[in-house]
Amino acid sequence: MALAMMAGISATAAGSGLSSLSSKAAESTPAANKPLKVLAIGNSFSVDAVEQNLWEIAAADGVELIIGNMYIGGCPLEKHWNNASSDKPAYKYRKIVAGQKTEYPETSLDTALSDEQWDVVTFQQNSPNSGFYETFSPYLEKLIEYVKLRTPKGVRLMFHQTWAYEKNAIHYAFPRYEKNQNKMFKAIVEASNQACTRYGLGLIPVGTAIQCARVSELRNNVTRDGYHLNPVGRYIAACTWYEALTGRSVIGNSYDAPHVEPWMKQLAQEAAHSSVSQPGKAIKVGPEPNHTNRDEANVPRYTLPDPLVMEDGTPVRTREEWFSARRPELMKMYTELMYGKAPEVKGDLHFKLVESSEDALGGKAVRKQVKLYLSKEERYRLNLLIYLPKDASGPVPVFMGVNFTGNWGVCDDPAIVMPNEKEQKRYSVLENLDRGASASRWPLEQILSAGYGVVTFYRGDVDPDFHDGFHNGITPMIYKKGQDWPEPDQWGAISAWAWALSRTLDYCGLDPDIDEKKVAVIGHSRLGKAALWAGATDERFAVVISNCSGAGGADLFRRQFGESVQDLNRHFPHWFCANFHNYNGRDSELPFDQHELLACIAPRPLYIASADADSWADPKGEFLAAREASKVYEFLGVPGLAVSEWPAVELPSIEGNVAYHLREGKHDITLYDWQNYILFADKYLK
Repeated sequence: MALAMMAGISATAAGSGLSSLSSKAAESTPAANKPLKVLAIGNSFSVDAVEQNLWEIAAADGVELIIGNMYIGGCPLEKHWNNASSDKPAYKYRKIVAGQKTEYPETSLDTALSDEQWDVVTFQQNSPNSGFYETFSPYLEKLIEYVKLRTPKGVRLMFHQTWAYEKNAIHYAFPRYEKNQNKMFKAIVEASNQACTRYGLGLIPVGTAIQCARVSELRNNVTRDGYHLNPVGRYIAACTWYEALTGRSVIGNSYDAPHVEPWMKQLAQEAAHSSVSQPGKAIKVGPEPNHTNRDEANVPRYTLPDPLVMEDGTPVRTREEWFSARRPELMKMYTELMYGKAPEVKGDLHFKLVESSEDALGGKAVRKQVKLYLSKEERYRLNLLIYLPKDASGPVPVFMGVNFTGNWGVCDDPAIVMPNEKEQKRYSVLENLDRGASASRWPLEQILSAGYGVVTFYRGDVDPDFHDGFHNGITPMIYKKGQDWPEPDQWGAISAWAWALSRTLDYCGLDPDIDEKKVAVIGHSRLGKAALWAGATDERFAVVISNCSGAGGADLFRRQFGESVQDLNRHFPHWFCANFHNYNGRDSELPFDQHELLACIAPRPLYIASADADSWADPKGEFLAAREASKVYEFLGVPGLAVSEWPAVELPSIEGNVAYHLREGKHDITLYDWQNYILFADKYLK
């Protein structure tokens, strides 16, 4: 039965007719250059691989494709065979002709197979079963015979190799592979190789190509939810399909896929080419990474921009000029060129007290667990964990920060709410589900005994912290109708975390047990970057503390020591706005440097801390940024950093409004750090 005559045809297909689309494509193609017709029998993984970039890649190389995809979400080989044997019209048939996609609902395999004289038909197993060859039989064999009876003699039959999940992905099937990405990859390679060998199928080694990207600079930044591919992952998959289908190298292909930067494009093409050449080996590919400088002798001569001179060269002469002209000028540049714009605050903020106790931590604390809703949509929410000193006589000052491992990781308190299955899916990936996994970074006993509370939330509530295509977390809050990606000057994860810290400060104003005017925002590493940006954008934070925040935080870019702009944007392409990526390899051309971000916090108390073994974060650069920012503090009439030489003086130095210490050890936040932060807070919050 012709698809154009089927009852229930979709609105997108109505009036056009599948047969007419096919004939038009054939008429426009010279006989000597007939289109290559490819039908995929798959699921959402074939959607990722063939529906976005494959036609465009081929067109850029002068090859005309007609692509069909028989789609059922999560469909295994067994279900495909059951549908075929019962002639069940269970598929959404997506067909791409001349670059235009049309969808036909309620289509059977028999109907789709008879729709075109297919040159290639592909099969795949669903991802949970892709590494278990025993699940292929007898269904793959039966499907092969079914297809051969309905396709031209000489049709090429191929097997689409799927890919392993992200590390720590939330997927019900991941435990079958011991939640081990490498084990899953190896199992998929072995199973797909067995299938191809036994049934004489050609291999489309997408799983290998994705793994090549992961061992290269893309790392675990190829999916949008832990298993479905993001834009660059989809481009990798399409490149692999193109090479496997045509035998033509994809290296140098001119098609530019949306949201795939040039260096990503090069890596993707090389990953695809390598996987087709060596389909079982995850080989490091892509452009050569920057050789990060960790030798002080190689720091170039540089000149820092003067925070007290306007862009047009006009010096700042008064306090009023700083706040009305220069500081807004700097904040505008940081917002539009680096961190990205956050949404305007609306009146949708509301909260729900989920759990509380007046006798937490052995009677030493009050515990509260709060759901803070950031908009009318329930999915945009933070799960706040709050501990306050039990015997406080009134509202208390607090340390507020984002945590890495989930609220349950902050403390081994059994009452801390653990995420249920539905909540875990919100996060896409979870690094650690153990209670108290990061308790050393949150010494609650010392903080509470000093008279301070703690307010924290999990970074995954805001952003899953991998390049998910800005699909999860709260980023979709900023999208207008039809938008699916931030504009070049809209926020990345760092700015989103900072914005969420400000919304948590809004909550503090509603909690009678917290003194909202005495909140110290604190963060370690990437979350230290977020704490600095929160402190700069929200002047209500009384104290700002950055621990080992490095590049994009307290470190100076112009020193070109440790992590660079290019390192940041290649390893963590989701952290900053797209405009910041324009400065890859151009650190010294930034119209600002990070001492000016620190200066934007003035005159409020600021603490910068480093670790001597943390060369990636450039401790000296952090110190020098604090020293340079001190000039603005002093200009505004408050003392800056009390020491001026590195490292000839004894540290810590917490005498001025700008404090600094360098401790022994690695990249971490320790009890020693906290002890100094508490002493600093005592000066300004008590």
